[in-house]
Amino acid sequence: MGDPAHADLLEHARLGLLYEGGDFSFTDWTEAPPLAGVRCVGTGFRGARLDRTAPVDAVFAQCDMAGAGFAGADLRDVQFIECDLSGANFDGAQLAATVFMQCAMPRARLAGAQLSDAIFMKCDLSQARFSAARIDGAVLMECDLSGVDLSEVSATRLMLTKADLRAAELVGLRCDTVLLVDADLSGRDLTSLVLTRVNMMGANLTGANLAGVDLSGSFMKGCGLAGANLSGITAPQAHFAQSDLTGASLVDAKLSGANLMETRLGQADFSGADLEMAVMTGAIAPAARFQGANLAYAALAGARLEGADFTGATFKRTDLHRANTTGTLHFGATGETLGTDPHRAAAELYNPQQVRRAAPER
Repeated sequence: MGDPAHADLLEHARLGLLYEGGDFSFTDWTEAPPLAGVRCVGTGFRGARLDRTAPVDAVFAQCDMAGAGFAGADLRDVQFIECDLSGANFDGAQLAATVFMQCAMPRARLAGAQLSDAIFMKCDLSQARFSAARIDGAVLMECDLSGVDLSEVSATRLMLTKADLRAAELVGLRCDTVLLVDADLSGRDLTSLVLTRVNMMGANLTGANLAGVDLSGSFMKGCGLAGANLSGITAPQAHFAQSDLTGASLVDAKLSGANLMETRLGQADFSGADLEMAVMTGAIAPAARFQGANLAYAALAGARLEGADFTGATFKRTDLHRANTTGTLHFGATGETLGTDPHRAAAELYNPQQVRRAAPER
């Protein structure tokens, strides 16, 4: 490239100097010397071609890079700070420890990209396309993800905070050890997803369809799941404590060892569910249905079970200590339950602040 401006930029990079201004819009860098280590501020790269280049360890701050092409590029340790990357093409790019800080990236393309420990902080990723991307460590913090395409993405160690995913494309998304705290997935059909070991604490899943989804080991404390369809889910050891499952369907759910402490379960349907060794202490479950459910060794101490239906259920040392079982149905139920232990109840009710001192003997 014989352009003096190009040579000047490369010389700045060689000397480790900051390059300000300049306009390289619609230029082609695919055959140029590598841009590794460049430091650009306020520089124009609109529509530039950087496909398959390797500007590793570069910094682009407040640069206009709308429509730029980075397809197949090696972007290790590159930082984009307050850049306009609207419609930029990162398809198949290598994004290892790449940082995007407060960038405008609507309609950006990252299909098939490889993300490893990448960071997107307060970026506009509306309608961005991550389809078929492979993610092993990435943070998307406080980003606009409206209409984002995450279809067929394979994600491990991904963190999304306060993500509104109600309009996102999620078909085939496979998650393992992913953080989706406070995400909004209300009303979504999530039946094609894999959500093993996912932390969805505080997420809004009201009315969502999760039928048959693998939630093994997932952490869903404090989630809104009222009216959700969780029929046939695989969720052994999953954590639903303090969540709202009012009216939810958990028919034939696999919940062995699951934590449902202090969960709202009014009118929830657990018919045929496997609740062996599940912890449901303090659950609020009036009129819940447990027809044909396996409740062997389940802990229901202190639960409110008024009007619950245990027809055909299987009990085995099921703990009903201090549970409210007024009006429950047990037709055809088998096995034994453990009732209230008076000594345990006295210990639980003991309040030293309310104990009066004995009157002194005269």
